[in-house]
Amino acid sequence: MLSEKEQILNHNQGEIPIGEYDILRIKDIPNPEQELNTFKQTVIAFLEHRDLNKKDPKWRQILPKALVKFTEQLKEEDFHKDDIIYNIPGIINKLQEVKDWEWYSSRLTPNGFDVYMKGMFRGIFLPMIHQQGIPHTSLFIIRDGKEYPTYALTDVLTYRKWNPVTLELK
Repeated sequence: MLSEKEQILNHNQGEIPIGEYDILRIKDIPNPEQELNTFKQTVIAFLEHRDLNKKDPKWRQILPKALVKFTEQLKEEDFHKDDIIYNIPGIINKLQEVKDWEWYSSRLTPNGFDVYMKGMFRGIFLPMIHQQGIPHTSLFIIRDGKEYPTYALTDVLTYRKWNPVTLELK
């Protein structure tokens, strides 16, 4: 039986798990492979350091640079306007509190990617994907065959611009 890290690295064809699962669907993004790899790196970093205190500054070195840089450039007003952004301790706290999920598989799509999660994850991954520079309008959850869009307040990416090359949020 594969470990969860091995599943993240090796189940890349959209293998469907047995039992209850949800699909995290990301659509209409310019660099699906890069974004999926960043998301995989984030989840693997969490799995390998899940017992590290959520406030430990080591998270800034452990997590992917794009996620950390985006988050560090958020302003106080952004947190009030966009309700699916969190600081790094907030992201880690959600993952530590709700571990009723297991990454089962993923697959690239022409303009995005799907991640199949066993169990219930209640959208806890949306902030970390959004904070890779992916807009709300690209984030969906599929449960029982029905696709649900992300409902949130204002998307920080509607009034600030993320440059994935320079890692600047202006």
